Amino acid sequence: MSPVDPNARSLDEAKAQLLSLLQQQEEFTPALYRDLALYLQVLRDGLLHSVQQACFHLATQVVPERYNQLPPERRQTFQRRLQSLVKRSCSLLTVEQVMVLAAQQTRKQQRRQLQEQQKLLQSMLEGRDPAHSSPTEALSPSEPAPAEQAPQSVNLSLDLPLTADLFDSGVPGLPPLTPPRHASEEEEASPEPAPPEGDLALLQSLFAMASETLNTASSVPENSEAEEEEEEQGDSGSPLELLSLEVTSSHLPKDPLLQVRWWAHFDRALRRRLRNLSHAINVEMMRVGLAQGLLPLNLLDAVLDGQVEALPAPANVLRIALPLSLNPAAPASAPSEVLTLLLRSADLEFEQPRLRTCRQRLEQRRRTLRTMAKRYRTWQRRVSALEAEQQWFQDSAPPQDPARDRI
Repeated sequence: MSPVDPNARSLDEAKAQLLSLLQQQEEFTPALYRDLALYLQVLRDGLLHSVQQACFHLATQVVPERYNQLPPERRQTFQRRLQSLVKRSCSLLTVEQVMVLAAQQTRKQQRRQLQEQQKLLQSMLEGRDPAHSSPTEALSPSEPAPAEQAPQSVNLSLDLPLTADLFDSGVPGLPPLTPPRHASEEEEASPEPAPPEGDLALLQSLFAMASETLNTASSVPENSEAEEEEEEQGDSGSPLELLSLEVTSSHLPKDPLLQVRWWAHFDRALRRRLRNLSHAINVEMMRVGLAQGLLPLNLLDAVLDGQVEALPAPANVLRIALPLSLNPAAPASAPSEVLTLLLRSADLEFEQPRLRTCRQRLEQRRRTLRTMAKRYRTWQRRVSALEAEQQWFQDSAPPQDPARDRI
């Protein structure tokens, strides 16, 4: 006789719990998609008004004399440019288009991981310890190493402690070193690594859609220095797996755990869209002389990530203190305050009650989803443990004697 597994019934019950959670998820997903689509629709409806309000404050309260000096034709052209930029960005503020950008960010994250692995492997092959490599080697691995120095020595250098990347986009008071590049130029300058054959058709269709989208919104630059996008804490799984999930249009992941990750990618992509529009408007304001300076994109990302403290300012206006003084007569130690436009979801929701209501509904669904994901993870682990126990009982069972069974 085969040994009786005492956990057989428990395993069936655990699998039934997983199936029940997946069925609940199927009912939850369409409602989540509708709420996301509604949120983006309300956002598109009120985006132009929010942009105009922020630009109104910058033009009339920060640099009113410059705006008064503009000829009427220049002011009207500026207003038309604002409307055009917002209209182009609104065409990208749909669930499908935001998902395309989320897939691109996942792909770029995979490319950065591969590059880091290649650098680490190259350092190991060359007999260097990456953890104890010098700053020069870490920043410029292709440059020749400096002359051998005595251990425990202090090296003094006259090189600037900051790289030129910080000033590429134009810090106030300094001329830009290189003109900002558009998204289409960036895609051409940084080819993607070849994907596996199994995902080739999927990726070709994905990036064909993304290319058309980015060409339509060429006024919203995607600077290479701002492509650094950190993954959410605890976000595991293959990037190609997440990529395939994020380009299925309205078909959201059915797995609660994957849907939580998908939502995190979606939020980051939406934030990137708003940041791109903010940068494009700041470029336009600088062209007409209404901007104090053009902040680098990586600095805007640092503000959005909470790495740089922003001073109190009106909605969708960024006010930060920089160590570079714009007034030559001011003391060298006095920081200069710079105000620029930065669209943020929290500010947009503060100004628009309908958008705030949509956000509250989404947060309720997020809490429900996280609860379902937590239960799903618990039952997944339970099923894995019971399956392992079942395999253990089968493997540890003593071999049966056929002659004994005949008796």
